[in-house]
Amino acid sequence: MADSTPPKNHSASSITSMKKNPPAVLADMARHDPKRAKRIMTNRRSAMKAKQRKKMYVSALEYNLERLYCEAAALSARLNLWMTDALYIHADNKRLRQCLHHIVQQIRLQDTLMDETQKEIQDLKRFVWSHKTTKN
Repeated sequence: MADSTPPKNHSASSITSMKKNPPAVLADMARHDPKRAKRIMTNRRSAMKAKQRKKMYVSALEYNLERLYCEAAALSARLNLWMTDALYIHADNKRLRQCLHHIVQQIRLQDTLMDETQKEIQDLKRFVWSHKTTKN
């Protein structure tokens, strides 16, 4: 088992405080171990930048979420409108089909009457011709 011993020139209480690295401890560390102090400062800057990027990312996600909720609400409203329109169109289509059916029935009836009338005319013409020929 490895024994974790504190670095040289530092007491146990300073190690605890170094984990938090307040500016005074960091300044003291810079005199004793400048590379470590520089690395800690670089890590702090990187951590701050990472936090900023994360905030921007979360903010962008929240904005997109709100935008998508608004878009979904708008699309839902449009869908409801189209569904209502489809119901009206369906009802109108049914009514027009019934009207067309009645018109077709009337045309067939008129065609039948026209045929019957043509037959009567032909019969009357024959009768008149036959009557004329019998008189002569």
